[in-house]
Amino acid sequence: MSNRDWLCAYAITRNRDGLDLGPAPRLVGYRDLGVVVSEVTPARFDRIDTLDPVDGALAELAREHDAVVRAVFRHEPVLPLRFGTVLDGEASVKRLLEIAYDQARNCLDEVEGHREWGVRVRHVEPAATSRPDTAGLSGTQYLVRRRERLKAIQRGRENVGDVATRLDEALSRHAADHLGRTRPHGVLVNTAYLVAKSREAAFHAELEWFARELRQAGATVETTGPWPPYSFTDVELGVTADG
Repeated sequence: MSNRDWLCAYAITRNRDGLDLGPAPRLVGYRDLGVVVSEVTPARFDRIDTLDPVDGALAELAREHDAVVRAVFRHEPVLPLRFGTVLDGEASVKRLLEIAYDQARNCLDEVEGHREWGVRVRHVEPAATSRPDTAGLSGTQYLVRRRERLKAIQRGRENVGDVATRLDEALSRHAADHLGRTRPHGVLVNTAYLVAKSREAAFHAELEWFARELRQAGATVETTGPWPPYSFTDVELGVTADG
């Protein structure tokens, strides 16, 4: 790798004076937009696509990236860039921002005043194969009891699924946008919601109302956030540099 100034790009934001980014990151501006960058040794990002997600070095890089994005997000709307985006100097940053200018500006306008919240609903059903108490039961009575148990499990599954669907629909009405994620077995809702700050109180009131019903039915409801709009920005500013 040459001795050129390689820059790690974290996020796109407004190009405004006085933005407090801490000691290392800085803003490279183009018109009314800017990219938050810091000098980096590209070798730090070697094998970024092959490292184990729980690898210590990769986790440290991810925490650094998120900390910078959050620092900007406290003051200005932000478009987080792909983790590991490394560019060849300020000229490359400005050139690529010029190319993405219209898309980035429109996207910033859309997410301004909004925050991302994540909601996951999980339901672990009782094992259908577990044996009921058979003491004193005839074969016919055992089969009847087992059939009743299976019906109860099915009713519970349908009830929780219905409430989870209504929850997702209700929360979506309070959100400017929403994005469903992969749902592992037992997960009924796994969605990111982009919510205006002015709608957050109503969003969380709706969430808590449904959460009580879901918990009574044996489901768990997990909420994460507020986050920068990681799930709702698709501006690609650059590529990961080779080490």
